[in-house]
Order: sequence, then structure tokens, then C-alpha cells
Amino acid sequence: MLSEYGFDPANDVQAITVNRWPHGCATHDTRIADTDGTGLEPLYVRSRRPHWRITIANSGAGGRAYLDCAIDQAHRAIAELELPQAT
Repeated sequence: MLSEYGFDPANDVQAITVNRWPHGCATHDTRIADTDGTGLEPLYVRSRRPHWRITIANSGAGGRAYLDCAIDQAHRAIAELELPQAT
């Protein structure tokens, strides 16, 4: 829709943020409900692994429904992107 005005999503979009807090609440890490019985890391940890240039950052990615957890997860997700350093 905006390409005729010079908009190129590959070059012009750095990030997309989707906020879902009004629609749900993360549960606490129970280690019983959050594993698949194999003794592996909790499902919420496995589900937040980066996919290409997409990282997951929300309180659910940390297994705690609190603002500090969401902020910690945002820091983790940004670090996983390995963005080029500003000069």
C-alpha cells in the first residue's frame, strides 16, 4: 500500500511489537505443568527460542506474570538478536 511512496518493509521496518497483556496472563513456572515429562527445560523456555530474526519477549516467556519479568525478557530477546553496534 505504501510502496508507491518509497516504503520498503525489508529496509524500513526494524521491529514489530504485539502487546497482549490485556488478553491473558502468564502462569507461574510449575516445572510439572510446564514440561512434557521428558525432564527437558520447561515448554515456555523452549518456545521463546529465536526464529530467524524473531524473538519472543513477554512475561509468559519468563514464566511469571509480572512487569519485571517482561522487562527481563525484553532485555534477553534484544540480546539474542545480535544487532550491529552503533559507531
